[in-house]
Amino acid sequence: MKGLLEKVKEFSTRNDIPVFGIARASHLENSAPQGNRPSDLLPAAKSLLCLGIPVPRGIFKCGTRANETYWRAANTYYRNIDAMLMQLGRIIEETGEEAIPVYGCFPYDVRGKGDFWGFLSLIKMAELVGIGKTGKNGLLFNSQYGPRLILGGLVTSAALPEITWPEQKNIGCPEGCHVCQENCPVKAIDNAGKVDRLACVKYSQKTPIFSYFIKTKTFDPADVQMLNHLTGVDDHSMYTCTRCVSMCPYAA
Repeated sequence: MKGLLEKVKEFSTRNDIPVFGIARASHLENSAPQGNRPSDLLPAAKSLLCLGIPVPRGIFKCGTRANETYWRAANTYYRNIDAMLMQLGRIIEETGEEAIPVYGCFPYDVRGKGDFWGFLSLIKMAELVGIGKTGKNGLLFNSQYGPRLILGGLVTSAALPEITWPEQKNIGCPEGCHVCQENCPVKAIDNAGKVDRLACVKYSQKTPIFSYFIKTKTFDPADVQMLNHLTGVDDHSMYTCTRCVSMCPYAA
């Protein structure tokens, strides 16, 4: 599979992808809950690939326009990364293997009282391939870009070598830093770094349907999931808080 690995590297260079890595699918298979394992997406899964592209620092510095600017940037990145994943999957499948994208945003599962679950955890994939560690704010923390990376991934039946490209040492958030915890407006990040994802989502993301259902407190998660996919995808939602990234002293 060295020839295929070189094609993956060439693709990453050509598309200006600054960080990516590959790990064995079995690592996530053994740690993820049932329903969110690589084999649940692709039964013949052997390898995971995860990539990250940083949001420009300046977006978080533009004062009262930061949320709107980040919203537009994130949706643009998600679309571009999704397209890259489709292209990379095609390159892999030309060798006779199979590949399926793990998108950075939609679609996802909505469970319980409105908790969002990706089909696979991109943050866990990113940790396994070596491009970062989970930060106190629940986002991936990279040694060079802090919590600014937008992620995407692939699951493939190809048995690719495990690599981190470029090689880097990711030690995660500095232990003594608590800026994101202290500045979260809804105290969604506790002192141990555990994130109340529902509290975060209710405050930081707005969609025309999801917000209504959350307020009514009486809904079928399957209905919310379907309607949110239809109304929220491709810019039809809004970020109203990015403090845990914009105030991070290591996002610069």
